[in-house]
Amino acid sequence: MSDLAKKERYIVLLGTEEHVLRVQELVSGPTLWPSPFRIQLAASSSQVGKTFYGASALEVVERAAQYLSSSVRKVGGRLCA
Repeated sequence: MSDLAKKERYIVLLGTEEHVLRVQELVSGPTLWPSPFRIQLAASSSQVGKTFYGASALEVVERAAQYLSSSVRKVGGRLCA
């Protein structure tokens, strides 16, 4: 038996950058998540991959947006917050 997950997309503007966040809700299946909603952020050259879990879609979107906005980024050879 496989997992059944409902997916929704949220567009978040952080400064001048637009991010599309894909929220998954575990509807049924054998896999256990700590909470019913999650966002998986892929690793990039400036940050590690991370998964956020929460009780609602809004909660995980807020956590992911906070993480993305607080990440240190490399700009023009310099690290910038």
